[in-house]
Amino acid sequence: MNKLLVLIAFISLSMIGSSQSKFALNDVIAIAHGESISSKKVQNTFENKYWQYFSYKRSFLPSLTFNGTLPNLNVGISEVVKEDGTRDFVRTSNVNYSAAFQINQPIRWTGGDIFISTDLARLDILGGNNRTSYKASPFYIGYRQPIMKFNGYKWQSKIEPLEFEEAKKKSVEQNEDVSIEAVRLFFEAVNNSSRYDIAKINVANSDTLFKISKGRYNLGKIAESELLQIELTLLNAEKTLAQSELDVIVSKQKLKTFLGIPPSETIELTVDENVPDVRVDITKAVKLAKENRSEIVNFEKALLQSQRDLDKAKKDNSLNADLFISYGVTGTAPTVQGSLNEKKDQETVNLGISIPIYNWGMNKARVKQQVANSELINIQVEQNRINFEREVFIQATQFNMMNKQVEIAKKSMIVAEKRYIVSKQRFLIGKSDILTFNNSLTERNSAVNSYNQTLQQFWTNYYLLRKLTHYDFENGKLLEFSEKEL
Repeated sequence: MNKLLVLIAFISLSMIGSSQSKFALNDVIAIAHGESISSKKVQNTFENKYWQYFSYKRSFLPSLTFNGTLPNLNVGISEVVKEDGTRDFVRTSNVNYSAAFQINQPIRWTGGDIFISTDLARLDILGGNNRTSYKASPFYIGYRQPIMKFNGYKWQSKIEPLEFEEAKKKSVEQNEDVSIEAVRLFFEAVNNSSRYDIAKINVANSDTLFKISKGRYNLGKIAESELLQIELTLLNAEKTLAQSELDVIVSKQKLKTFLGIPPSETIELTVDENVPDVRVDITKAVKLAKENRSEIVNFEKALLQSQRDLDKAKKDNSLNADLFISYGVTGTAPTVQGSLNEKKDQETVNLGISIPIYNWGMNKARVKQQVANSELINIQVEQNRINFEREVFIQATQFNMMNKQVEIAKKSMIVAEKRYIVSKQRFLIGKSDILTFNNSLTERNSAVNSYNQTLQQFWTNYYLLRKLTHYDFENGKLLEFSEKEL
């Protein structure tokens, strides 16, 4: 929605209160995209996905962590090793402190992690033999690497970007849903207002006809049954008028709630009978839908997720191992400086393996289950692709017929109105019966309602086609989701 239209709509809103405000469909849609709760919900939903994707990207950057113990007091009975190698339980009292900084870096393509750390610890022995010692590890580096294990990092790096891409495309579609809802509420109020106007005319006409008919009855020109039928028509018209008035109030309140307009404000809706003269190239529409629709990304994501789950099922039920390698220098002394000077190297190499031997075929069953599930997902995705293309084809074809439908409905309304006027005049001068007049009245009312409903269908199809293709056919440009400042 262009900025000028939004500005005009907001200016219109600011004038509410001083006078009755008039809104055309374009005004309602513009306000809906700026002020409605539905529009804000679209933005907030996207923000949630944005920060999720932001967190994912940062998860593969180095992280700095501080760990500390300040202090840890231990007083009690402990098992100690004596100089001759024997063990004994003695009462001990000590306080230890520690501080460590560690940098961690995940390796997405291997599934491993590398870390670098530095730490310093102090130990105070309490009691009759007081003493203090320090342990310093100014440099320590290590690497953990799973071998033949499921690599969640790799699959995450494939799926998370698709999640974010899908969220952006869904936001475009949800914006069009806001427009579709605005169209629905606008024409609901318009149709009810139209019915109310018709009901008022019907009451006035029925009242006039009843008065004329009473005179004719008194002169003996019409039967009592005909007079009673006309009176019943008047009573039904008054009943319809009361219900129509309530429908107008309710539908306008719904629209004002949707747009964020105070319930006490008065609004008037105007219908622009000019609709865009747009004809959609069906082949282009299907192509645009394949390129831009969120379902296409969702199909790709679903296939990757099924491949991920199958990969996990296979590797969780086969031989796997963890390799851990580390190297560093460590020193101990009664002083901090001494612990830094008295450095000795420290190495660790560890390889742990896990080999499933026999579990009554459970591992094989899990893999087979996931294989079947992956095949089912592939079939579902293919079927969804076919259904999706058919939906776009049908929607584009239907839209291309709507201009003609609007034109026919408008002509029908004009003809029905003329017939009603002629029929009314003929009845007033006694050249037509009440049945003919009532038929013309019913046809006129039906033609007006049909015209408004056809307009509603046109605009609904228009925005639905935009939603399916992410394309503005009237202005010839792709629709993009406007990311507000996050």
